[in-house]
Amino acid sequence: MAITVEPKLKVRSMIPVFELTSADGRRVAIWNYKSRRNIVLVFLPVPICRACIDFLQSAGKTCHQYEEEDAVLLAIVQGDVDSATALREKLEPPFPILFDPAGQVTARYTTEVPAVFVADRFGELYAQWIVGPEGTFPSQKKILDVVELINLECPECGAPVEWG
Repeated sequence: MAITVEPKLKVRSMIPVFELTSADGRRVAIWNYKSRRNIVLVFLPVPICRACIDFLQSAGKTCHQYEEEDAVLLAIVQGDVDSATALREKLEPPFPILFDPAGQVTARYTTEVPAVFVADRFGELYAQWIVGPEGTFPSQKKILDVVELINLECPECGAPVEWG
């Protein structure tokens, strides 16, 4: 029997603000991207599962598409700097890998990891997938479709909402 996890956040609510350290030692605040970039957050467990590695490799291959859509992907490892650094060295991703040592940031978003969240440039949540232990991540296309929708709904960024 599958266990259904109730999301902590509601779609169209504001995502929690946070600041974490990346595997390369930089401090990354989510609001560094406010008003400039849409945000895709990927919360990962330690140890990193095979499905997580596959997802991150796939994300790395499509990273240019995220950039074309003014989106940034941030991977957040629920663990220490060594876990984040090992993952960064193994995958060499074109996006930051942050570490959440006590899991406090992760806990503000979800009780189950892995999980994926997509928010607009102002921090409004548009989509979330609680992947959980079964490891069925959304496709990169599905995530990019949400980012494209965000851009289309933004009067400054895409087509006016009235076009629908």
